[in-house]
Amino acid sequence: MNRYARTCAGKSLEIIPIERPYSFFQLIGTRFAGCQPLRRFFSQVRMHQGRTMVIEKLGAPEDLREENEDLRIRNPAMAPLAAYRLSFFTSKFTTRRGLATAADDDFIGYAIVKEDENPPLGSTRRVYESVLRPSRMVNNFVRGGQDWPCQAGGKTFKVNGYLYAQQNGLTNVCAHVALRSVAARFHPNGDMSYREMNRLLGVDHLNVKITGLTYQQMQAVLEAAGAKCFPADYTEPSANPPPFQKYIYGSVESGYPAIVIFGTIAADGSLHAVPVFGHTLNQDTWVPSADLSYFRIGEGTKYIPSESWLSMFVAHDDNWGSNYCIPRHYLRSQPPPVPGQSKPKPEDAVSQCVAHVISTMPKEVKLNPVRAEIIGADYLFTILPQLPPDNNPWAQRLALYAKAHLLVLRPYLLDPAEYTAHLAKVKDWQGKPVRETLIRDLKANLTKERLWMIELSVPELFSANLRKVGEVLIRAELLPAVDRDLASFVLARLPGYFALLEGGAPADPQYQFIPSGAEGHVELIGCEGKR
Repeated sequence: MNRYARTCAGKSLEIIPIERPYSFFQLIGTRFAGCQPLRRFFSQVRMHQGRTMVIEKLGAPEDLREENEDLRIRNPAMAPLAAYRLSFFTSKFTTRRGLATAADDDFIGYAIVKEDENPPLGSTRRVYESVLRPSRMVNNFVRGGQDWPCQAGGKTFKVNGYLYAQQNGLTNVCAHVALRSVAARFHPNGDMSYREMNRLLGVDHLNVKITGLTYQQMQAVLEAAGAKCFPADYTEPSANPPPFQKYIYGSVESGYPAIVIFGTIAADGSLHAVPVFGHTLNQDTWVPSADLSYFRIGEGTKYIPSESWLSMFVAHDDNWGSNYCIPRHYLRSQPPPVPGQSKPKPEDAVSQCVAHVISTMPKEVKLNPVRAEIIGADYLFTILPQLPPDNNPWAQRLALYAKAHLLVLRPYLLDPAEYTAHLAKVKDWQGKPVRETLIRDLKANLTKERLWMIELSVPELFSANLRKVGEVLIRAELLPAVDRDLASFVLARLPGYFALLEGGAPADPQYQFIPSGAEGHVELIGCEGKR
């Protein structure tokens, strides 16, 4: 347990009531001056109605010892001064016995503050790591967070979220801390140390020093942790990659984080990296209704991506703190070159623009979410003309919305067990479930592989009611051919029917329709039981 500062025993214990009129600003001024992200953390604690704070001075657990050793290699004059663990609770107590009665539900999270002597800069303070509950859970969708253990006063608590960390600028930089937030989702130890990252990259802080990481190096670290990466390069706009927002959304909607790397106003042209792991949903946004530039798959084939209702991305920024919301269009990619104008200089090409995006998935996944969405739509439009003629009103509405280019498509990565569990929970608007015999057949016959479920909805159902009219399932662990590849199709469920591939050529696939029991629209995955 002493491997990590978050779980080691404290050497001292202070229990501090933090209800009004207690001032966090005064605490920063008197004890943690210069640690800018703490201001953000304390504001989040206020949002969560924090009532008690526990401060413990720490010894030298293994992770802090590793960093201190590496810092001394980089700068022999470096000296660790102290490390403190701050833990926050919604419950009110003033004694160790009261702390012992607190539960995980009372635990908001923690922050490790590390102080170092860094000649010639003097003493520095930073947040070595922190995990706090995400804020505003009503419309913030943060999936895939881990349960992080933290000790306070000899008792272990757990908080779910994504780890935040602040760079020291010598043995780790913004790329390292972004990698740590994302790699933890895949690493067998649940956390990836900076020393492990640097050794992978051949950095010894003596002969090879860190000034920054390329996105190729970042991808190598994530793959070593166990992730599959889908990178996109926006430094060459002539390559015309899909919008970077789609790469991010395709990951975070299924519970897998991404990293955005963008240019800044820095004179040296340096880039900054932030991890993105969630989003907000604006159910009343006007954009999807007004936006005429929907995706075109083929001639006459359009649809509305579900990320059109996305308002903000949820991210950490090591310079400022955790769980920030970034407006979807605040960051932008470099515009394509204007004919006749000279190409911008390399240092100007990505200034204040998105340079790279790295979305992540489990290592078995070969098909990225952007292409999965397109393939799912392609299959759907081959199924619709073959629907049984005696179909129900919602099957007819599905066909009408598709013809009007108003279907909403949402990609979601899952495995067969998750899919059948989802089917067992959903009910249509009249309360009819999917037939149990079909669910049992699917459990017995679906192969154990990850699948892309492309949920099908219409704007009014998707945004206001979080419901859908069906889904198309395609194989995520198979990379299909460029042209339609029937081997990637698993099944589709439309109002009243399951559609299974019966035969035919790729240009003209033929489907078998099996009554499902659920005639109308049902809940989106993750929204089961909501009306």
